[in-house]
Amino acid sequence: MPDWFRRLRFRINIISQHVFLAREILIRADGKVTYFRISPRLQKLAFGSLLLLGGWVVYSSIGVMVSEREIAQKNDEVEAARGAYADLMSEISSAYDQFATVASSLEDNETYLLGLFQEDAGRAAELSGITDRLRPPAAARESLTEASELVRQKLAIFETDLKNIAIEHQRLNDIIATLGDKIANDEEMRRRLGQEKTEVVLALQNSDAQAAALMAERDERDQRIALLQGMVSKLTHERDEIEGARVDLSGKLVDLQNRFMALQSSQRSVAKDLAERTKTGVDQVEKTVAMTGLDVNSLLDRASHVMQGQGGPFVDLSTVPDLVAAETAMLGASSLDSEVERWERLQYVMQVLPLSAPMDHYLLSSGFGTRRDPINNRLALHEGLDFRSQTGSEVMATAPGKVVFAGWDGDYGRMVEIDHGLGIHTRYAHLKAIDVELGALVDYRQVIGKLGSSGRSTGPHVHYEVRVDGKAVDPMKFLEAGRYVFKG
Repeated sequence: MPDWFRRLRFRINIISQHVFLAREILIRADGKVTYFRISPRLQKLAFGSLLLLGGWVVYSSIGVMVSEREIAQKNDEVEAARGAYADLMSEISSAYDQFATVASSLEDNETYLLGLFQEDAGRAAELSGITDRLRPPAAARESLTEASELVRQKLAIFETDLKNIAIEHQRLNDIIATLGDKIANDEEMRRRLGQEKTEVVLALQNSDAQAAALMAERDERDQRIALLQGMVSKLTHERDEIEGARVDLSGKLVDLQNRFMALQSSQRSVAKDLAERTKTGVDQVEKTVAMTGLDVNSLLDRASHVMQGQGGPFVDLSTVPDLVAAETAMLGASSLDSEVERWERLQYVMQVLPLSAPMDHYLLSSGFGTRRDPINNRLALHEGLDFRSQTGSEVMATAPGKVVFAGWDGDYGRMVEIDHGLGIHTRYAHLKAIDVELGALVDYRQVIGKLGSSGRSTGPHVHYEVRVDGKAVDPMKFLEAGRYVFKG
């Protein structure tokens, strides 16, 4: 496969991925929302069908034009063949007339020659008789000599005439042979013209069939045109009705504008009240998040990047009839939107924060921070909380997230690590059994394993850690914040 073809296919795939995205159509009815998903493959099939339909329409139009042109050309060829046939028949008739004229001339020449031969024989006999009769008289010899000389001259002239007649006869024979060849050629041409005439007749029959098909297609097209004209007439009538309705609505629009002004005044007071109430709720949630020891603004910035997704048509304020009222409403709404947006980001943060214990029934056996190691009795840093309970007790996820580790990890023993987003991870170590797989999505309070004493442990318990950006933080602060939330 050539490189240019691979590059072209790669670019086409990239463009199709950007153009044919998965889309969803939302339909709200009776308070319920139903959506239909349009896959990229279905969009490509629809686009390909439209291209095929357009190509078929173009091909049909071009085919009709080409068929009409071919019919016109075939009609011209038939007319030309008919003219050539008429000219050929005229030439054949003229050749037959020339041949009849030449044959008649030859018959006349033969008659003339036969007469000369007969006349010459008579003259010869007469001359012989005269010679016999005149031979005795000596006095008549001179006249006889003169007569003989005259006869010799006439014979010489006759011989010359005979030679000329022979030459003319030979020329006429050549002409007759030439005419015979021409007649044979004309016969062959007439036979070929007959075959061509048959082929032309067949072509005309085929052309008539094609013309009939084209006429049927034209009738169908005329019917479609008539249908479209009816639709245009109907749409024109509907447009006139809509124009009348628009005039009626113009009066109602003025009424609605006055009501809109009154609603704007009420909206400003409602928006102000909602903004104050929302701010109070936001302050309470921020206080809860601050109890975990995390930077609230930093978490909100991270949440804003995760929750990006805004849009909608652009409506220029200059197109709004009452610009001052619209700006005033927008200022009040923007203040409320700001508080609502902060509230939404705080709600997202609250969803990913691990604010509960990993077990329902437990005894806290070791806290976070500096402690004396239970195995070597040396001072060490404990990066989590130890929850003691019976072996096999259920260990649950403290917040929804994705399992990024599930297996044996040295001193941790059997351990599960969950990524909750915003850089927050939780670890559950020393498990007896693991009930989730790597990459699994877990819900809040979903069982992820059984309590045990695997790894570096002195007894059955679960070692629970909370890490932010890879750094261990005190899980007790999250539990206290959770108690505050559930108490409220």
